[in-house]
Amino acid sequence: MLKSMPSRAFAVVAIVGALLGILFLVLIEIAPNQETRGTITTSFLLIFGSGAAGCTAHRSLTSQGRRKRAWLLITVGICAAVLANAVSLLPSHGLFDVNWDQLVDPILLIGLLICLMGLTLFPPLRRRGTDVTRLIMDGLVVGGSVMFIASATIFPTLLAGKDGSFGSQAQILVLPVLDLLMATVAILLIARSGAESRMALMLVGAALLLYSISDMAYAVNMSRGSSALGSWWDVGWLCGYLFSGLAALYPDSGHSKLTEAPESSSLRSTIVFFAVFLVAAAANMVVGYNGEHTVVTRSVWAFLILTVVARQIVLVMDNEQLRRSLEVRVLERTKELREITTQRELLLSSVADGIYGVDRGGRITMVNSATATLLGRSEEALIGANAHDLFHAPQEDGEPFPVDGCYITDATKLGLTASGEDDVYVRGDGSTIMVEATASPLQDDSGVISGAVVVFRDVSQRREMDRMKHEFISFVSHELRTPLTSIRGALGLISGGALGEIPPKAAKMIDIATSGSVRLGRLVNDILEIERLDTGMLPLSIRAHDVAGPCQEAILATSGMADAAQIKLSLGTVHSDGRVLADRDRLVQVLINLIGNAIRFSDPGDSVVVEAAQHGDEVEFAVGDTGRGIPPDKLEAIFGRFSQVDSSDTREKGGTGLGLAICRGLVDRMGGRIWAESTLGRGSTFRFSLPAEPPTPVSELPEPVRSSAGAGRP
Repeated sequence: MLKSMPSRAFAVVAIVGALLGILFLVLIEIAPNQETRGTITTSFLLIFGSGAAGCTAHRSLTSQGRRKRAWLLITVGICAAVLANAVSLLPSHGLFDVNWDQLVDPILLIGLLICLMGLTLFPPLRRRGTDVTRLIMDGLVVGGSVMFIASATIFPTLLAGKDGSFGSQAQILVLPVLDLLMATVAILLIARSGAESRMALMLVGAALLLYSISDMAYAVNMSRGSSALGSWWDVGWLCGYLFSGLAALYPDSGHSKLTEAPESSSLRSTIVFFAVFLVAAAANMVVGYNGEHTVVTRSVWAFLILTVVARQIVLVMDNEQLRRSLEVRVLERTKELREITTQRELLLSSVADGIYGVDRGGRITMVNSATATLLGRSEEALIGANAHDLFHAPQEDGEPFPVDGCYITDATKLGLTASGEDDVYVRGDGSTIMVEATASPLQDDSGVISGAVVVFRDVSQRREMDRMKHEFISFVSHELRTPLTSIRGALGLISGGALGEIPPKAAKMIDIATSGSVRLGRLVNDILEIERLDTGMLPLSIRAHDVAGPCQEAILATSGMADAAQIKLSLGTVHSDGRVLADRDRLVQVLINLIGNAIRFSDPGDSVVVEAAQHGDEVEFAVGDTGRGIPPDKLEAIFGRFSQVDSSDTREKGGTGLGLAICRGLVDRMGGRIWAESTLGRGSTFRFSLPAEPPTPVSELPEPVRSSAGAGRP
């Protein structure tokens, strides 16, 4: 999560406040007398206090919930302090015969108490009960140590010359003591605050600390009979106001959820805790050496000792509880990891495919049992060996296959998921197996590649089965063609009257036999065509041809079929100047198949239109009919093998269900694409696009022959 950055207003106030502070020090230094210095201090206090009150008031208006109330109370407390500064400027005995100086300390006391209430309203960060207890004890020890140090060093000076009564002593000590209490509370709140409020509370805590230092200096100066205002110590008050305003201007999200979180800096808090306590201990030794211990100082010191001991006992108990909890969690986590490892090993061992891992150098780091079985090697022989060097078969000429071209290298060095569809692995006994392998890189969140995982399977048997299937189909198809040709020839001779006149019933049977032989021949041809497409053995001659010629040839070839079905076949819009890159015979074959399908699935009286148009660098052909249409969920399925819109179409309409599959294969081989568009009840349109012949660059056009009639003579 991005941290909030100080705003422009924050920077402006900080710079202006620093410049005004420097101006204050200069004016104090050049002031001619103490009365002028006091007036300067009070004036600057009013300026800084008013600015701080404005900043906190604006923050209260833009905040919500507890933060809104907290900033509002801090604003009221600062306003009370500003009011006290303003009251100090009033004449002691004016119009109403009132000693206004007596109201300054009570107003300041009220303002500090209101600020304390505001600080307690900031949303704390939730912690464990033990952490809260230790924080409270730390606060008691720190606050008590500061109070002990102050009582041993500053308070005697403040109380010197007083009559010793409780009221007299309380009057002079109440503000310094309250300042120290406020600073201690601010420290505790900073430790317990959420990240979104911590910076603001740190600035407020620093403001209270500076304010308390100036209050102490003010009290000491008063006790010594010197001037109360107009010294360098007054900068603490100004900085206190400035830090309060900066705290209000520092942005925070204000919407973070209260979540459980450990203490962020226990080491720093412990160092601060013992540092303050050791200073208090040194002060106690000095006081004891001088014999100035009183009942109060002894009581405070005993309280500090007991609190420190209790704090350490709580800390030891908490550490012991955390240790036991950690041991339980470690045992549970170890059990979970053991179960996960066992499950992973079972999963890997149950997979029939081979799986092995390699590091960045290509050395094998793990294998499953299928890998050892497929490669005919033990796991011990595989672990640590270089996969490429150990079982990758050499090239056909016997030379080792280059490492740079290996899919394992692509995965470990380039971070690519690479595959080897027809790779050959060498088994431990020297035999080879055909495999399909895929290598995937192992990357962490930062993208660093630590290795790769390779998954492979033995496809030798499948390749052999594919080869046998292709040979069988090719053999059967070719063997069927010869008897089919003889059958069709014999049936043609008989139907032509070579054996004399044929009875009507026999003629009908001969027609059925002829139709069946034609269908069977078409099926054999389609199967052979599909086989040649699958094996990539179909020769193509891709050249530039005009667009209109193949369309007209396909219409001419299917016109008899259209006339017999009473279908109107026409040539629509065709760009006669367009040229397409294709195999002309295969292009005509695709158009004939599409036109034949359109005729078979149209009713008498319907129409079939063939069109062609160039769109950019493609030529798009379209065969449209006005038949029954194709359901939307069948528009892609009809291009599959032996696929029909309706299973009854094979019997009623004829066809093998391979025509569209052949069309897609031919169009794909020629670098195009084919698709269908249809509306039920309104017809269908089959479209396919092929690359257009690129235009001839101007620089390659032959230059025109120039006439020499106007040429100059030498």
